[in-house]
Amino acid sequence: MKFQGLNAIALLEGFKGILALFVAVSVNALVGEDLHQLVLELMTEWGISPANHYSKVILMMADKVSSNSLILVTVVALTYGIFRFILAYGLWNQLIWIEWFAFITASLYIPFELYAIYQDLNVFSVSALLINLVIAGYLFRVLKRGKKETTTRV
Repeated sequence: MKFQGLNAIALLEGFKGILALFVAVSVNALVGEDLHQLVLELMTEWGISPANHYSKVILMMADKVSSNSLILVTVVALTYGIFRFILAYGLWNQLIWIEWFAFITASLYIPFELYAIYQDLNVFSVSALLINLVIAGYLFRVLKRGKKETTTRV
C-alpha cells in the first residue's frame, strides 16, 4: 500500500536538510573573519548605535566566538543535514527501518516541545508541537498498517 503522507514528510525532511546545509555554508563563510568588525559594519549600515547596552552585549558575544566554535557549528550542521537527507530518502522509498527511526525521533521531540510551551506559550511552540504530533501520529499509523499487511501475507 502506498502512503502518500510519507512523501510529504520526506519532502519536509529534505527541506530541513537544505536549511542545515545553508547554515553550514553560511557559518563556514564566517571562519577567519573579524566578527567584531563585521557586526560594527552591520550596526552602522542598519543605523544602530554601537554605544547602547544591547549593542555592546552583541559586540562582546561576537568577540567570544572563535574560529573553532564556527567550525564545530559547521560540522554539526553538515551532520544534521546529511541525517535529514538520509531520512528523506528512506521515507520516500518506504524503508521500514527509516519509518521506525523517523517515528522514534519525532516522538522524542514531543517532551521538549511541551516544555517549551510550559516555558513560553506562543504560536511557534504550539505549532511545532501540533505538527510533530501529526507527523508522529501518521508514522505510527503507517507502521501499524504495515505490520497488519505483513501478518496477513504470512
